[in-house]
Amino acid sequence: MFKIVAKPTFEAVVKVPMAGEEPGDLRLVFKHKTRKEVDEYFEYVKSSADRDGLVLSQIVEGWKDVDTEFSVEALETVCQNYHGVITAIFDTYLSELNKAREKN
Repeated sequence: MFKIVAKPTFEAVVKVPMAGEEPGDLRLVFKHKTRKEVDEYFEYVKSSADRDGLVLSQIVEGWKDVDTEFSVEALETVCQNYHGVITAIFDTYLSELNKAREKN
C-alpha cells in the first residue's frame, strides 16, 4: 500500500573524498524533510554562521559502522578532517530525496 507520508528517516552511503585514497563509505541515517522543509533548510544553510556539525545535524540523525558514537561534535570532527564531506553529504541527501520522488 502506498503511504502519502514518507518514513521519517532513511539510510544512504556517502562517498567521502579522502586525500590520497579512494573515497570512504560513510553510512548515514538522514532525516526526511518535505520539499518545503528542504527549501527552508538550504536557506538556513546559506545564511548560517553555525558550525558545520550543527548545520548538518539538521538532516543527519546518526551513522552506522563508524569508530565513534554519533554526536554533533563527532560530525564536526568529520567535517574538519575531510574537506569534501559537506558537499558529499548534501549531494547524497538531495540525490536520495529525488530518488524517492522518482520511485513514487
